[in-house]
Amino acid sequence: MMTRWLLCTLLGILLVGCAAGTYRIERDDYRARVKTLGVLPILVDESSQIDHSQRDELLALLRSTALGKIEPAVELLRGGKGYFDVRYVAIDPRATAGSLLLEKRPDIAPKHLPGGYRFAVDVTQRLTKTNVVDALLVVVLAGVEHDEKRRSRTGLETLQTRYNDIYATAAVIDTEGAILWEMVGSEAYPLLTLQYPDFDEAHFNHTDAVRIKEIGLAGLEKELTKGQVEGDAARLPLVYQGLLNRVVRSLGARLF
Repeated sequence: MMTRWLLCTLLGILLVGCAAGTYRIERDDYRARVKTLGVLPILVDESSQIDHSQRDELLALLRSTALGKIEPAVELLRGGKGYFDVRYVAIDPRATAGSLLLEKRPDIAPKHLPGGYRFAVDVTQRLTKTNVVDALLVVVLAGVEHDEKRRSRTGLETLQTRYNDIYATAAVIDTEGAILWEMVGSEAYPLLTLQYPDFDEAHFNHTDAVRIKEIGLAGLEKELTKGQVEGDAARLPLVYQGLLNRVVRSLGARLF
C-alpha cells in the first residue's frame, strides 16, 4: 500500500505535469471495453540497442531499479474511478518480456524515436484470462538510437547527431494483443541518458571535432535512484515519478 506521502507527491505532479499517449480507439469505446485493467511490472527489452561498454551490467541495473516502480500507478488509476478495478499482475518481468514482446515496430521519423511493439497473442490471452482482466498496461524500457540536438553546459555549443539512450514506451492491449492506447514516438518517455558530447575536451584540444562519450555505470545508477530516500521504498526516484505522471494522466478517469 502506498504511503500518504507518495500519494500526495504523485498527485501533485499529476496536477502540473503533461499527459502523453494516444488512444487507438474512441475513448467511449475504450471505457466500455476496459472495465478491469491489469498492470504488468515494468519490462526491459534486453534485445534492444544498448551501446555501452558494460551492457550486461546496465541491463541488470535497469531490471533491478525498475522493480516495484509501477505499483503506485495501480493505486492512482484505481483511485481515479475510471475503471471498475485496476489490478497488479504479478509475473516474472524478465521471462514475460522474452515471451510477450513479439516484435519491435519500426522507429518513428524524423527523429527515429521508438515505435513500440507487437505482442504475442497467446501470452496476452493467458495473462488476461488468468488474472480476469479486460486489458493489460505494458511499460517497456529499451535502448534507442535517435537524433537529437544537445547543448554544452554553458549553452553556447550544440551538437546534433545520433545518440543512444533508454526510453520507456507504454501500451494498453486487449486479450488479442490489439493496441487500445499507446505512448510511443514523440510521446515516449526519455528515462535515461547514456551518452554526452564532450565539448570541454574539444575546447581544450582546440578542435571542432566533438566526441560522444558514455556515462559510467555509477553515474547511471545515481540518475536512476535520484530522489529516492534510502530505507524508504515509497519515495520513487524522479525518473519514475515522471514516467508515472505521463501514463496516469492519460489513462486517468478525469481525461475521459
